[in-house]
Amino acid sequence: MILITGASGKTGRALIIDLSKFESVCAFVHHDGHVSGLKSLGAERVIVGDLRDESALRSAMQDVRTIYHICPNMNPDEAGIGKRVISEAQKAGVEHFVYHSVLHPQTEKMYHHWQKMRVEEMVFESGIPFTVLQPAPYMQNFLAIWKSIVEDGVLHVPYSVQSRFSFVDLEDVAEAARLVLTEPNHNNSIYEIIGTRPMSHVVAAEIIGRVLNKNVRAEREEIRDWKLRAGDMSEYALENLVKMFEYYDQWGLSGNPNVLMWILKREPVSLELFIERIVKNKNASH
Repeated sequence: MILITGASGKTGRALIIDLSKFESVCAFVHHDGHVSGLKSLGAERVIVGDLRDESALRSAMQDVRTIYHICPNMNPDEAGIGKRVISEAQKAGVEHFVYHSVLHPQTEKMYHHWQKMRVEEMVFESGIPFTVLQPAPYMQNFLAIWKSIVEDGVLHVPYSVQSRFSFVDLEDVAEAARLVLTEPNHNNSIYEIIGTRPMSHVVAAEIIGRVLNKNVRAEREEIRDWKLRAGDMSEYALENLVKMFEYYDQWGLSGNPNVLMWILKREPVSLELFIERIVKNKNASH
């Protein structure tokens, strides 16, 4: 059985859908309300608990040979959680520890990236055969501003629209994770999971516009305006997202899709194909 921690988020759900077709999956979540939904996606077992609770982790790791560890997004205790999960994995005799990190965790200016680097360090020193996945920003993030794109023809981002990014389809991330979890010879590896060559949001807007057959332009949004629509989030998340935007403004976040192409044995999904799929799915739902 494969244990997925932090399984109720979009990454965990995508992985359960893909992985459960091939393997028995145990999902570890924080709230009872997620149990039925994750079972309907294919999880054989769902355990409710706190990632900071050693006894809950110990219970979850019974009969588990492999762990896919996802820390809940923007968690101020990511390093502490990672330490506990790794410690219990050592005690349970886990054979393979896969850590869901982030592209360029070396960037100290983005504190939440830096925390993932600290967890990577613990993984390396655990003695457990490991794989680290470092995904680029998800193409699915465009869906958060889909209404503005479709209705107003504007792709808003709270940093320079000229900064260059690589993106990846979450479904490709889930497939890559499943292959790493189920195929041999991925131990002791670090993989950047990147779907596209670097592009600016100006170029991304042009691609989206071509698929939608309408003019779409990229516009910079002021941080104060972004905060107004950011919704309810913790002070830690708000502060670190602003730092991330400041980093993006100067350096972007880009990489190379060759590694993902090698893992998938095919071309990763392009932004154009992703948008075509979204449009098709939305049309089918109406």
